[in-house]
Amino acid sequence: MPIKFSIEKEIFLKDFFEKKPHVFKKSYDSTFISRNEIENIYNRSDLASFEGLKLMYNGILDKDEYLEYYDDLGKTRYRYINSRLYDYLNAGATLVANGIINEPKIDYLAKYCSSFTDSHAFSSLYLAYGEKSSFKPHWDSRDIFVIQLTGKKRWVIYEPSFKNPTYLHQSKDIEHIYPCPSEPYDDFILEEGDVLYLPRGWWHNPLPVGEETIHLSVGIFPPYVPDYLLWLSNKINDFEIGRGSLPRSWEKAKKDVNILSKFISDYLCSENTYNEFLQSFCSEQRTPSKLNLDLFCNSKDKKLSNNACLRINSNNNLSIDNGYVICNGIKLNLDTESIKLLKKVDETPYISLENLLSLFEHKDHDKVKELIYNLGYQNILEIVNEL
Repeated sequence: MPIKFSIEKEIFLKDFFEKKPHVFKKSYDSTFISRNEIENIYNRSDLASFEGLKLMYNGILDKDEYLEYYDDLGKTRYRYINSRLYDYLNAGATLVANGIINEPKIDYLAKYCSSFTDSHAFSSLYLAYGEKSSFKPHWDSRDIFVIQLTGKKRWVIYEPSFKNPTYLHQSKDIEHIYPCPSEPYDDFILEEGDVLYLPRGWWHNPLPVGEETIHLSVGIFPPYVPDYLLWLSNKINDFEIGRGSLPRSWEKAKKDVNILSKFISDYLCSENTYNEFLQSFCSEQRTPSKLNLDLFCNSKDKKLSNNACLRINSNNNLSIDNGYVICNGIKLNLDTESIKLLKKVDETPYISLENLLSLFEHKDHDKVKELIYNLGYQNILEIVNEL
């Protein structure tokens, strides 16, 4: 596999996730994505979107500094002003491509991190030269996996001064109240093939070390407390108690509020309620998946390759034990055979068909292949012929 972490998933979730940083040494095969493939991702980036592409140099540069727009048969298009971009990169700027999707190898790495944490993922690519820092110490409002694709980079990490920030918080807005600690928690070089896990809220200053450095940052988005409460704020309208008016004084309102508080407390603490929230949360998420026209449209015998790799097309598969799975907005109730199959795929994302079949009795192989084909056709399973 191009990437594999040295810690078991359950141990990572228990001891590290949202708790402390960890470096997985030599966990990524740096030959997986070639240097040319990385450059082409920047060539295909969404230049027009503010979030899609950024050039960092003492802050975010105005796009007019390195892009131009032009009319192409009535459609406005954008292109790099190559020489200006080169000047900034040679001076120490960092080029960032955000929200990368439909780039199969980037998607694969993001999905691996997603499966490892049962969370939605967001990918960004960072490229820099020289020794200049394009950032100052800051923290992110999401946990990240930093996969060092090419070269190396120095990371100086500090403990949180504002724990568990959400997307509403930015370090630059509140650092005067919650400043970066003066003493680093850690200071190390992330080398090609290493992966850094960094929880949200941890201050960090990534520094180039005088050579080309490219890393992929995979942001992780599990359900947060505000997501649960926001869902409840909409769900409460289904109940009579949630549709009432409130008196204008506390003396008149406190009895009603106490009754409402008891109802909400009981409702939130229900397993059925929480599972309903997770279904709603997962149903809104989508994961990129490649078309497989050869298998599902162009193949007369519909034969699966033994080298085909399989992954469930969702970020959170904990519902399999409850007899269903939600993939890209589709809820599929599972029979016994489907549960058994999907649990094995969930345990080893991108398992090969050959290795998966070895876990079943030989007499069941044709039935398993048929099931895999049908689940792939419905986009429940991602079937990748090669990574």
